[in-house]
Amino acid sequence: MKRMVIFLFCFLLMFPISAFAHPGELDELGGHFRGSDCVYLLHEPTALAKQAKTKQELVQLIQTYNGNERCKRHLTPERIDLDGHTLGKKEDRSTLRLGRTYPAELVECIDGDTAKFRVNGHVYTTRFLFIDTPESTIQVEPYGKEASRFTCSRLHQGNILLETDGDALFDKYQRLLAWVWVGKRLLQEDLSKAGLVEDFYDYGDYKYEARVRKAYEEAKRTGAGMYGKRAAGEREGAGTETRPQTKEKTAKTDHPPALENKTPLERSGRPVLYTLLGLAAAAALYWLIRRLT
Repeated sequence: MKRMVIFLFCFLLMFPISAFAHPGELDELGGHFRGSDCVYLLHEPTALAKQAKTKQELVQLIQTYNGNERCKRHLTPERIDLDGHTLGKKEDRSTLRLGRTYPAELVECIDGDTAKFRVNGHVYTTRFLFIDTPESTIQVEPYGKEASRFTCSRLHQGNILLETDGDALFDKYQRLLAWVWVGKRLLQEDLSKAGLVEDFYDYGDYKYEARVRKAYEEAKRTGAGMYGKRAAGEREGAGTETRPQTKEKTAKTDHPPALENKTPLERSGRPVLYTLLGLAAAAALYWLIRRLT
């Protein structure tokens, strides 16, 4: 009987550790279910979560993008904690106008033709007007990393100005469209001259198209970057002619891989670790009590 009481006491000491362990990583919406009561905590809302204007809409997104089936069965709008965030809040973009130039601060380099800048207090993911460089994020294409390094290096070499142009401020992925000036140099032109531009994307008639095309033709003529003889052989099926200008660029995303098919334990090893620590502590306590009795 004494041994049974000791065993039950040790088991109860272990139980809270595993039962109330933090569930771990965030889902694609930027939140997770709290393990103790299945309340959904929205810590860092992603662009996907910001699509929801109400808690009811957020419930539908959680049902789709979170893999905790046990907690989702009991999910209601009242069981969502927004953690201080506000749903349905639209970013004020009224300060930006077409045909204007804005001082900008670099926030993050993304790849050869995309970066994040802070303009008038807002952070904008910015797609460089007119050019397309090889991919270097989700997939890595030849000269993608070179283009990314070139862009990031140039963006640290002087004051940055973003110049809006054409018929639209934003593309369909809500990226700001702009010419990028670093000091007195046009970044799109420099990328083209370095042989790191493989295509052009027309969203309208633009102010500096002729300059960029001239630099592009010069790169092909001199064999710069991807247009060198050796580089041309490395590019799979790539010719020296530009591809049609009507295609749309594949959207880039920062979302982590989908989690809907994973269990909570697969998304985080912490509960397992806490359980093992609890078992070890219980075993040590059991051994100590046996020694004392």
